[in-house]
Parts: sequence; C-alpha cells; structure tokens
Amino acid sequence: MNRKPLLDNKNLKEIMKKNIGIIALLVSILITIILITLRPEIEVENVVQKLPYVKTVAINNRTINAKISSQGVIAPETSLTILSELSSKVEWLSPKMEPGSNFNRNDTLIILDRRDYELAFITAKSNVLNAEVNLERELAESDLANREWERIGVGEGSDLTLRKPQLAQAKAVLAAAEANLEQANRNLERAIIIAQFDGRVQSRSVEIGTTVFPGTMMAKIYGTDYFEVRLVVADQDVLFTGLDFNGKSLSASNQLQVEFSQGSLASNYRWKGNIVRTEAEVDPLTRMLAIVARIDNRKMKATSQTPLAIGQYVSAEITGIEMDNIFVLPRTLVRNESVWVVDNQNALRKRNVEILRYENENAFIRTGFEMGDRLLKTRLSSLVDGLKVTYDLE
Repeated sequence: MNRKPLLDNKNLKEIMKKNIGIIALLVSILITIILITLRPEIEVENVVQKLPYVKTVAINNRTINAKISSQGVIAPETSLTILSELSSKVEWLSPKMEPGSNFNRNDTLIILDRRDYELAFITAKSNVLNAEVNLERELAESDLANREWERIGVGEGSDLTLRKPQLAQAKAVLAAAEANLEQANRNLERAIIIAQFDGRVQSRSVEIGTTVFPGTMMAKIYGTDYFEVRLVVADQDVLFTGLDFNGKSLSASNQLQVEFSQGSLASNYRWKGNIVRTEAEVDPLTRMLAIVARIDNRKMKATSQTPLAIGQYVSAEITGIEMDNIFVLPRTLVRNESVWVVDNQNALRKRNVEILRYENENAFIRTGFEMGDRLLKTRLSSLVDGLKVTYDLE
C-alpha cells in the first residue's frame, strides 16, 4: 500500500510563500546575533586637548633716551662778505682766492694799490711832527708869559696875556694831526685784506686791475672751523628735547648730542655735533620749531674724517631726555593702544597700555603690563582672551 508524502513540493512552496516574512525576520535576527557575537572590542582612548603653540619674549623695562629724527643742510657758522673800504685798484690777488679754494688764518688774500695812501700817511706824519713842534713852542712861550706876569704884573693876567688860547690851539692841532695819521695808517691796513680765520672762498667778483670804491663787494668767504645745521622739530618731539625754545644759547651742560649722516641714518658717513641754541619763532614753511646744531670741523680735519660740504643735506638723530622704567616693544605688535600677552597662567590676555611715543620701529610704553606677562610674538588666526596656550620663551 503506497503512502502519499506529508508535504509535497507544491505544498512546501505554498507554506514558504505564506511564511516568507517570518522566515526573513528569523534570518535577520540570526545574522544580528552572529555579528554582535563576533564584533571587535573597542578601545577607549583618552582625548587630550591640543593647546596652541606660540612664541613669547620677556617684557622688561629699562632706562632709555629719546631719539629725535630730523634733517637739515650744512651751513657755515661764520660767513663774511669782503667789501672795499677804499677807492683804489686791485693790485694783487692770492692764488687761494679762487672760488672753492681753502685759505688759512693770517693769509693775505687781496692787496689794493696803496701809493696814494702811503703819500697821505707821509703827509699826516709830517703834520704830526709840525704840530708837536708848535705845541712845544707854545708851551715854552706860555711858561715865559706866566713868569713875566708874576714878575711885573698886578692881580690876575688875562688868558690871552698868559697865552692860554694859543696853547689850547696848539694841543688841538696836534690831536687833529694825530687823528689824520691814524686814519692814514688804517687806510694802509685796509688796502691789505688778511684772513681772520681758516676758511674757504665762496665767490669772487674782482680781478687784478679792477677799480673798487667804498662798498664794492670783492668776495664772499666763510669759516671752516665750525659748521651749523638748522633742524626742525616736530610738535610731538618738542617735549622730549627737554629744551626751552626761547632763542637763547645753551650752556655746555644743557647741550644735546646729535649724530649726522649723509642721506640716511644707515649711512657709513657719520659726524657728531651738539645742539647749541634754540629758536623762538615757528618756521614759516614747516610750521615747526627749530634748533641749531654745531659741528666742530677741526676734529674731522685732525682725524682725516670725511669732510662736510656747505649745502650738503644730512639726516640727524638727536639724543633727547632720559626716560626711566620704559617698555620698548616692536610697534607692529601694538594695536589700538593694546598688546597681547601670555600671563603667568599660560593664558592669552589683551592688555591696554599707555603709549609714551613711537620711535622708528619701536613703541615706548610706560604702563599696562602685569607681573609675569610675556609678549606674544606669534600671529594667530584668532585671538581669544583667556585662551590657554603652550609657549616657547625666547
């Protein structure tokens, strides 16, 4: 007897079709159990916050002198226009009278024709001798008249009898003759132009044979022992000179030192000088006050230093007043009167500071920092007050 199978293929397909959802759910559960069982163990790591790394530098106060920058043009301290005091002709010119040539003290520069003045001198000298003889004669006659009057006269004699007017006239004639002699001698001296200082010829306007008259300009010269430079001072720098702008000369103890250079302060050519006086008026062009520096050119001659030239443009750095307890920072690190620092808790802080002055690439700060502050040098993309950092101290 043949038995039919309990489930044939057809019936099996129908059962699976009806229960496909349950089967899929069971398979999903089985796979999930397997994945959970076989999952790797997760290692828990401690997350460490990375602090920004910055560079800092110590902030120290110190004593410093203000440095005031200015510019000026070299000018002679002593300049002279040689004018003729006589009516004559130019008889001789020194070879040193060429424009730009140097001369020394007591050098003879120009000689005028002196013959007429020599004759006048001889005449004046003769008149003095005649006046002296006449005075001696009058003195003798006056003495004789006084003795005669004492012998035969009664009472007081008249001035004319005692020859007092004649004696006074003789004395006056002698005084006039001596004055004429002195004038003639001075004219002889004026005919010879002698240098009173070491100097240089700026220009010459006469030649040998030129006729000159009183007031005729013959040459312009200037001294080379000392030079001057007029320096204007900006309004914000006036206080730091420590000077009174009253137009007076400064005593040696109050004179400021100044260093000059050709073109720029980075030049290799440098000269030293002193501020010797201030001006009391505002410069009409720059509307600023001015001071005058003096350069001793004799020292440069002695040391064969590069000479200065009149009209040369120079830069100047004046050493001003001394300031105590000043913080000197790069001015690029100062923004809107504030500075970023790292405090003693390794946190960024923004300090509001008192800026005394800016000088070239530096800012002078008087107050605003706290104990333990270090100047932040690293430029961060964002600055947050209180942000913790790690730093390297330069």
